[in-house]
Amino acid sequence: MKKWIGPFVLALFVLTQYALWFGQGGVLELIHRERHIHALARTNAALLKTDEQLAAEVKGLRDGRSAIEAQARSGLGMVKKGETFYEIVPGAPPATRTARVFRDQQLAARG
Repeated sequence: MKKWIGPFVLALFVLTQYALWFGQGGVLELIHRERHIHALARTNAALLKTDEQLAAEVKGLRDGRSAIEAQARSGLGMVKKGETFYEIVPGAPPATRTARVFRDQQLAARG
């Protein structure tokens, strides 16, 4: 009878350790949940920062005409009356008739 007590106690110890580490609500599950909570906290912090930026933008749009105008100018490319809009495109200038006439005049002046 005594020879069965040792292995029985050892098996009972192994089962309780398994439940402690790998079972439902065990240490590994707790570690996994803590990591998940930290990831959610980081995501929430980033979303809160975005919310604050959007709230500031909405407040600016509600408070003044200049914010609406700046938004329209940058986002929609709008121009006021009496303004001239120039767009500088990088690269070689297009070969236009005016450019050819100017080039010919420059060459004629050089002789």
